Amino acid sequence: MRLINKYFNNFMCKWMFLATIVGICGGISALVLNAAIDSVSFIGQRVPVWIAPMIGGIVVTCLFKLDKNIPGSGSPKYIDAVNLDQGSISQRTWLTKLLATSATIGFSGSGGVEGPMLLMGGSSANFFIKLPFFHRLLDKEDKRILTICGAAGAIGAIFRSPLGGGIFVTELLYKSSLHYNDMFPAILSSTVGFIVYSTFGSATPMFSMSDYLTNPANIFYYILAGVLAGYASVWFMKLFHKIEHIGDWLYKRGIQHYLPVLGGGLTGFLLIFFPDVGGTGTGFIQHIIDHSFETSFLIMILLAKMLASSFTIGFRGSAGLVIPALFIGAVSGGILSNFLTVANSGLNNALVISGMAASLASIANVPIAAAVMLIEMVGLQVGGSAVVGSVVGYAIGHKRMIYMNMHHDTPNYRAAKEFRKLDRYFES
Repeated sequence: MRLINKYFNNFMCKWMFLATIVGICGGISALVLNAAIDSVSFIGQRVPVWIAPMIGGIVVTCLFKLDKNIPGSGSPKYIDAVNLDQGSISQRTWLTKLLATSATIGFSGSGGVEGPMLLMGGSSANFFIKLPFFHRLLDKEDKRILTICGAAGAIGAIFRSPLGGGIFVTELLYKSSLHYNDMFPAILSSTVGFIVYSTFGSATPMFSMSDYLTNPANIFYYILAGVLAGYASVWFMKLFHKIEHIGDWLYKRGIQHYLPVLGGGLTGFLLIFFPDVGGTGTGFIQHIIDHSFETSFLIMILLAKMLASSFTIGFRGSAGLVIPALFIGAVSGGILSNFLTVANSGLNNALVISGMAASLASIANVPIAAAVMLIEMVGLQVGGSAVVGSVVGYAIGHKRMIYMNMHHDTPNYRAAKEFRKLDRYFES
């Protein structure tokens, strides 16, 4: 018993200190990324909408010569850095991923911020690992956990989700298990990152909705929203991977340096007709919560968002996939609400939230994190719909994952493919 107590005391004391430090760095990373995206957006709004994403693609192409880690969402690189390389992420990736992501999203490329935040947070943790004092203090396992903590601090801050951020970065790593030794320090770091972000940025949830009291009679509707969003997410994953494969095919034919520009051009074409699918799309998600739209329009914008995100990220633009997942789930919930002719605004919002949780759980295979993050993003009034949607979405999409594939030009491609086949039971 004394040995057990000593172990936990040492473990907790060490990680109270380390997770707090890297959590602060994660919160700062989130503040800097948001500020950079806002600054670039100010310029991007003065450029014709169909040209803007191509400019972002040109910036990514130029930065690729400095750091090969910047293309794509960044989440697969985080998974592999933690599982295959003791958490090693280049320190320069913090800056290059910041510049590439702010250019991609600021110039209206379609994507989110979770992948860039994972890499930027992990990269900031690697700065401390290289310092002589910490280098002597940490073993290989500690370095891996510290990278997870850095990522957690950034995710908890950017999504204003102190608990969900820590769960997300650990649940993302494996399908077969959830490691408490990883999760406890990650939750602490995520909370610290959120505190830093809320001190200098905003502490309000990402989305707002009217008060709503869950009615047991409505649980069936939550399930339907989860089913619709879950299958929409599966279709999105299939589309995304097909476009990724096209990108790989083009890469091998010598136009690798122009892929982000090509993706930006295709995204820009879609923006002519559906400007709301550019950027992160969080503003439109709030509009779906607040207002109703014609079903035909929602179906078209759902397809447009799937295509725009696939072109932007599948063709090596720098952006994440979580917020596109939330967008897909929100639109799916809105479509179901129209079909059921829901008059109660509270129930309509609950269907939207159920769809968002289902889509996130389906696409990223993070059912626990999806439910917790949605509750923290919106409020406790959506707890029932978020949990039901998350469970249903995971049940539908758990055999697939958006982060399944890596590009053939990515370092450790073979090792990563073998690891994922063993742990996630992916089909080859």
